[in-house]
Amino acid sequence: MSRPTQPQKKEELLEQCLAAAIEAGALDSSINAIARKIGTSGRMLVYHFGSKQELERQLIGRLETRLREKLWSLQGVSLGETASLAESLLEMWGHLTSPEMHGLLKLTMELNQRAIQGDSETQHFLEQESQKWVKSLFDLTNDKTTALSIFHVFQGAILDFLTTGNAQRGQQSIQVFTETLR
Repeated sequence: MSRPTQPQKKEELLEQCLAAAIEAGALDSSINAIARKIGTSGRMLVYHFGSKQELERQLIGRLETRLREKLWSLQGVSLGETASLAESLLEMWGHLTSPEMHGLLKLTMELNQRAIQGDSETQHFLEQESQKWVKSLFDLTNDKTTALSIFHVFQGAILDFLTTGNAQRGQQSIQVFTETLR
């Protein structure tokens, strides 16, 4: 008979694993390699998460939540306040392109690569996460088309930033897009 997992310990391990994944900018390590990075055993991770796939699923969920937290802090800006919306989106862009977010963004691109390669579980997960992003943006703008457009502008800008290191172009795209809302 196995012992029940300890929620607090599991939460601590999840945070440590997320920090290690962000630092590495990847999820492709074995469960034992992840365990070594955070100073525990692979058996302990399996005990708390069941499998590497479940650990990854929970890490990815936490990652997406962290990225949305910044957006949710910006809610309350209405579309009528275009200058405020532009300022809020540019502030979010500045946060997303800061050095401490680089690992998180690289992880999101790794997920996109998995989905492109046909991993149906990742495709399904990313579709759900995309819907959450669009809903959050809708809550910010009160306009579904605008929310979807902002989502796509940010996705393209993030891809460009990660491949070129140029955050200016994303900032310019966001500025130009918000000017079209006037």
